[in-house]
Amino acid sequence: MALQGINHVVLKVKNLESSDYFYSEILGMQRVGERVGMWFYRAGKHHHDLALTEVGSHATAPQKQQTGLFHLCFNVSDEQALAQLHERCKTAGVTVLGSVDHTIMRSFYVLDPDRHVIELGVDVPQAEWAHLSDPFGTDVAYSLANQV
Repeated sequence: MALQGINHVVLKVKNLESSDYFYSEILGMQRVGERVGMWFYRAGKHHHDLALTEVGSHATAPQKQQTGLFHLCFNVSDEQALAQLHERCKTAGVTVLGSVDHTIMRSFYVLDPDRHVIELGVDVPQAEWAHLSDPFGTDVAYSLANQV
């Protein structure tokens, strides 16, 4: 197969400034480029992982019962960093939707300024779930409180 993974994602946003605050200041992504109406960000070593394109203040938020992107997930380095990011989001007043142990990863979900669901998570080593017949079949509650 020629596909190797996801290169980047582009989200439509109402306002680049408020989205920039969320992705840069709260999540810690680095803005690496821009063109008129579009800003580019990276979280690691890739040229960019995310682009935001401004569609204006009258745009409507994504709706639950529409097709389209359900959520976007960013990898976090380890569980301590995940817990610190969770705390930073709460302190900044970001809507935190909850945290979960997906067996293959542990994560929490937030809403960005345009109500896109963003998952922030840490992969669980494959050795911890490879023996399971369906590691995608069960989610359990997960607390980040003991990780900080």
